[in-house]
Amino acid sequence: MPHYISMVSMSGEPAEPGTVADAIGEGAPETRKLVEAHGGTLHEVYLTMGAFDVLMVMEFDSTQACAQAMLAMREQFGGVTQTIEVFPESQWGEIAGGV
Repeated sequence: MPHYISMVSMSGEPAEPGTVADAIGEGAPETRKLVEAHGGTLHEVYLTMGAFDVLMVMEFDSTQACAQAMLAMREQFGGVTQTIEVFPESQWGEIAGGV
């Protein structure tokens, strides 16, 4: 299954007091549910410093399913995402064989 990394920049209206703590205090269960609802698996999610606030490592059956999940995430949570398809080390030999 294709793997993806999505970098998320939180933007928009400031959070209400307590909202951020409530939102991330127990990890990312709502994000995990959204990814799973689109047939994906959220392998890892990290809070990051710099241009992006969150980095997610995911797996989906197709690029279309990933795109649908990212659109749903934008609609539900706001922010801006940049998502790229990545190739795990286990696929490098097969990729290199076609060069």
